[in-house]
Formats: sequence, structure tokens, C-alpha cells
Amino acid sequence: MKKLFYSLVGLVSLAVIYALGTFVYVKIQMRPLPLMIAPSSAAASLDTRPQVHLVHAVNSVRRAQAKDAEFEGFEVDLNRVNGQLMLAHDEGDFARAVPLSAVFGAVQHPEEKTYWIDLKTTLTPQDIDELKALAARYGVSPRRMLFETGPGETADLLNAAGFPILLQVVNGFDEDGDNPQTRAALNAQMEELLRRYRPFAIAGSLGKYPYLRAYFPQYNKAVYSATTVRPSLKKKFLKDAMFQDPSVLLFMQDEYTALPF
Repeated sequence: MKKLFYSLVGLVSLAVIYALGTFVYVKIQMRPLPLMIAPSSAAASLDTRPQVHLVHAVNSVRRAQAKDAEFEGFEVDLNRVNGQLMLAHDEGDFARAVPLSAVFGAVQHPEEKTYWIDLKTTLTPQDIDELKALAARYGVSPRRMLFETGPGETADLLNAAGFPILLQVVNGFDEDGDNPQTRAALNAQMEELLRRYRPFAIAGSLGKYPYLRAYFPQYNKAVYSATTVRPSLKKKFLKDAMFQDPSVLLFMQDEYTALPF
């Protein structure tokens, strides 16, 4: 019995050390950056919303059903397959691609979900009309369909149609080399795009988030962390830390399809 007791104590101790170590790691990762220049005062002109936790790559009926009860939102990859808009990250997924309507139809209340739609193709006016008709058919508000895109004609079409934009952060935004002039140039480039496209939020990876938080503190943010699908305390701590920032309105993580957590 003593051996069993000491074994249990050892396991509990390891679990506590792991949890504390993970918590400290996340705290360090989320620590504020020292500012080299004054932050931007740019702020999203659209109404803010409750913070939403999304799951990555819901490009199949099976995954949508598996994650329906656990996540408030889905990230999907909208691509063009044989001329049709389908859910597929890249050409390797084309053979099993399904339309967005399949995911809408796979969940109990599609109208209550938030959809982060990562565009892998440009859109045409006809595509916009089809997306609006699809939303109406399933009772999904266009305001719940947020399209991640870069600058260009597609962003203009989405704006004109009333679909919210998640504007991709400029390339190299987290690579200023501790140079104030480089930092100022990157911020100016981002500010110009925000004025031009008026997105609902800036979309960026977890690695870029500290720079977005430091230099665009008032602008809505959509942040993704999809580096692992394993269950991990790190994910919980990251989610908790992310939602302490009221400007992070969308936070997307990855999970195994077979696991509900």
C-alpha cells in the first residue's frame, strides 16, 4: 500500500508541476511587448460582439457533427473545386470536398454558429449572390459569416454585400528587428489597409498577436492557434489568457475530430 500511495503522490506532484509549468509558459508567451513607438488609435467601426471560441478546419460533415456541441464557431476553408465553391484547404482535399451547405445542414442550429471562412480563392459577384442565398436558406445572418481575406477586389465585393471581413495582417508584421523605423512602416501599412477596407477584425496567428495587442490595442482581433490537435492544458490557459483581452473577439484552436474537448 505504501508503494501505491507514494506512486500516487508522485503522479499528482508531476501533474501539478506540469500544470504550473504550462501556466507560467503561457504567461510568459502572453507578456506585453515593450513599445518602440506609440500604438495606433485605430478602432473597428463595426459593433463589437461576444467573444467566440472556434475550432479549426471544419471541412466535413463528420467534423461538424463531432464539434457542434462544444464550440460556438467553426473555421472552414472555402476553395474552388471544378468551378464550384467547396470546403477544402488545398488540392489534396479536393476529392473529399463538400459544399458549405453540408456543414450548415450537419449541425442542429446553424444560425447560432459563427463562421470564420478562410478564403482560398477569389470571389465573383455570382459567388456573393450564392453565399447570400445560402445564408438565407439556413437562416444564418450574413453578420455571422466572417471572411478572412487579404486586400483586393474580393474584399471590396464582401464589403459591398455586407459580409464582415477578417483582414489578414500584413506580411512580416512580427518581424521589425527591434527597429523603430521598420515598426513604424509596418504599422502605417496596416493602418492604411484598415482605412481602406474597414474590416470587422484583423486576423493573425498567435505569434503575431503580441504585436497586434501592443500596436493596435483598440482594434478587433481574430487570432488562431492551430499548431497541435492534442488535448493540452496549454490550450485552456491560452483561451483564458486570450479572452482577458476584450479586443480578441474570435479565437480559433485545433482539436482531434474524435474528441469532444
